[in-house]
Amino acid sequence: MPKSLRLLCVLTLLLPALVTGTPASAAITQTVLFDKGGAGYGCYRIPAIVRTKAGTLLAFAEARRTYCADSQEIDLVMRRSTDDGRTWSAQKIVLSGTDADPNAVATRGNPTPIVDYETGRIVLLTTMDPGNGTDRPRTPYVQFSEDDGLTFSKARSIGGQIDDPSWGWYATGPVHGIQLTRGAHQGRLVAGTNYDVGGKHAGQLVYSDDHGDTWHKGATDLRSDALVPQEISVVEKVDGGIYAGARNNGGGGGNSRAFAVSNDGGQTYAAPYASIPGLTTPTVQGSLQRLRATDQGSKYNRILFASPADPERRRYMTIRSSFDEGKTWQTVAQGTRITSDWSGYSDMAILDTGEIGLLYEGGTVDARDQVRFARFTETDIGHPDGASGTTTPDVSGLGNNSYLRGGTTSVAGKFGQARDLDGTDDAIQLPYAESLALGSGDFTAMTWLKYGASTAPQAIFWGYGINEFSQFWLRAEPADQRIRGLITVNGSTASVASTKAYNDNAWHHVALQRKAGTLSLWVDGTQVATAAAPTGSISPGRPFKMYVGQRLDGAHHLDGSLDEVRIYKRALTAAEIGSIRTSNVTTVPNAVLDLPLG
Repeated sequence: MPKSLRLLCVLTLLLPALVTGTPASAAITQTVLFDKGGAGYGCYRIPAIVRTKAGTLLAFAEARRTYCADSQEIDLVMRRSTDDGRTWSAQKIVLSGTDADPNAVATRGNPTPIVDYETGRIVLLTTMDPGNGTDRPRTPYVQFSEDDGLTFSKARSIGGQIDDPSWGWYATGPVHGIQLTRGAHQGRLVAGTNYDVGGKHAGQLVYSDDHGDTWHKGATDLRSDALVPQEISVVEKVDGGIYAGARNNGGGGGNSRAFAVSNDGGQTYAAPYASIPGLTTPTVQGSLQRLRATDQGSKYNRILFASPADPERRRYMTIRSSFDEGKTWQTVAQGTRITSDWSGYSDMAILDTGEIGLLYEGGTVDARDQVRFARFTETDIGHPDGASGTTTPDVSGLGNNSYLRGGTTSVAGKFGQARDLDGTDDAIQLPYAESLALGSGDFTAMTWLKYGASTAPQAIFWGYGINEFSQFWLRAEPADQRIRGLITVNGSTASVASTKAYNDNAWHHVALQRKAGTLSLWVDGTQVATAAAPTGSISPGRPFKMYVGQRLDGAHHLDGSLDEVRIYKRALTAAEIGSIRTSNVTTVPNAVLDLPLG
């Protein structure tokens, strides 16, 4: 049969990205890489994408000869981009036919590319069946590229390594695999597979410790209940574990995602697959990609998830995020809609520019009409702290530069310059950063305060939550003749209060501290109140917000001036608090925020 290539058909789509449910100000440019009917194929499906060690993008897809059926003559095709997805090479066949005859009818698919960043090798796992409509047997294969994806080796069966003759359906991916970069198994290649046997369904990880030459069966969850883990996408956690996200093929609309974790490099699961409440999708494959990691220099962790977001139908391709290593995920309303039409399978890669590349099935009539490539930035999908605007520098060494909201005014301070807040819309927003998560440990938060124009409640510090939720705050309450501090841990609260409001328009040094189970309030170097403090984290949720000069919801704006705002991740001694108060000492260790406000 002819293997001719069709000339590039590129369609630039300006589809509005919907960030937290509203249209974005900028459009996301998308390019069609594989179009129904192209090169003599009736349908393209099952995208996968990787960025190589050299920075080249390799976009794979199944090229289905007639239309979109899963078992028929299917070739595996690929396109390359050396400029971060702005232009692409012509389509090239990577794998077709049988071992003996590349022109014979066979199903070649379920692409699972993995980049070995130690060697530069691209490892490609796939599965094959006879293409006769029976889907049996399904055999896994491996092949390699040693030249950045220009050519690939002859595919070799690895059925004897990661398959079993008793198994029925077997599938690799389909989505990119990963190379571990942390812990005892650094350098290991890991991918997701699934199989059926005896009426049961298994979600499995496979791994290689020799750059893809040989493969091993790893973590396996063989189930006979209603949860059916399939099409597994893996991402490495910052603690070295593996988060495996799966399509739950036994789930109903809106309840079709499951996950498991491996803490030993993919050899076993720590617990069986469990449903993911709130991660609404139809029954479809989804893809994971790490965007940020604190152990690689980022202020916070962020894992991306791409999938259609309509609970019943394959449409509304949406990017959602987890900021706590997969424990919780953004809702549909908090996510970013990439397209408002039909969509299906997907994969992601982080480009050399830091942009996010999304390869996904989409169409105006059918999700299987095209395979598109979308390129966008973290700004397009939304920073967790709305990272923009004028900042004031943090000199703690952690770079937690903070945002001046509402037009604060520079005034003479206790030491150098300070910031005056107008009591209406001025505030200082701290960035979302893991270093500012005070957690269950001791801490000291302090600042100089000068106020007196208003008797309304006025926030000095406020972080993490409001009301019964975990939180901490320090607030001036002049109508009640006090400054009050509070922490809440899972509904248990402790508060401390002074017997004076100190609203005399003079500078006063105030500090809130948790130390060894005691919450204390300090004013002008003296401990003025203490209370027993609940144990546990005051900052369990991600992402979180922190403000100086207002409550989290924008109420209780401070009408006054602040200087030398600091937070320490430990309980300072009385002597240390005194040295900061009297001499503005900047060498006290363990500061996670130090805003001179000059």
